[in-house]
Amino acid sequence: MVAAQRICPWSSPRGSNKHDTEDTDMPFVPPFLQRLAGVNVGAGTKMAIQSVRTARRGHHSIGEDGIINCYFSFDRPEAQITIGRDCFIGKSHLVAATGITIGNDVVISWDVTIVDHNSHSLDWKQRAKDVADWRQGKKDWTDIGVAPVTIDDNAWIGMGVTILKGVTIGRGAVVGAAAVVTKDVAPFTAVAGNPARQIRDLVEQDRAI
Repeated sequence: MVAAQRICPWSSPRGSNKHDTEDTDMPFVPPFLQRLAGVNVGAGTKMAIQSVRTARRGHHSIGEDGIINCYFSFDRPEAQITIGRDCFIGKSHLVAATGITIGNDVVISWDVTIVDHNSHSLDWKQRAKDVADWRQGKKDWTDIGVAPVTIDDNAWIGMGVTILKGVTIGRGAVVGAAAVVTKDVAPFTAVAGNPARQIRDLVEQDRAI
């Protein structure tokens, strides 16, 4: 009998290599079609069809030599999503009303949601007309919390994570699978859980990157 594999809470069952996921076998849009679609993407970056289609709908900047498979949602005209170089983003969803900034050499697994706003007011009276407004193609952002999200260089975000408004993930940090991140994560720490809490201070050799 083969012994069961022990998986860390932030691990992907397909391995930790940023290119070793199910997303790398998806069809990618050729670079010339990316340019024709008006996508602002650096040389060498591979983008899936849904990434190109949704990125072109808003303000964005994507760096060189990445692999991008996510959906982009720009909920307000001024929203900006910026992704650095050498990043991998699996089949996840980036939702911006103001801004999401992702640094260099960041690994984001699949089923991750990053959103920089609350979507609705916490006061039920303020959100009572939300659905009626949507039917008319409009949204009232009054009393809705909005704050940018930042993920610094060398961070690793595990599968199924949710990162909420106003959060900064520090350099070299690791966020465990299915965590819900509501507060800043310090550099070179590992967090997990709902809400996410620090479970480990990464060892000294991990800092020398």
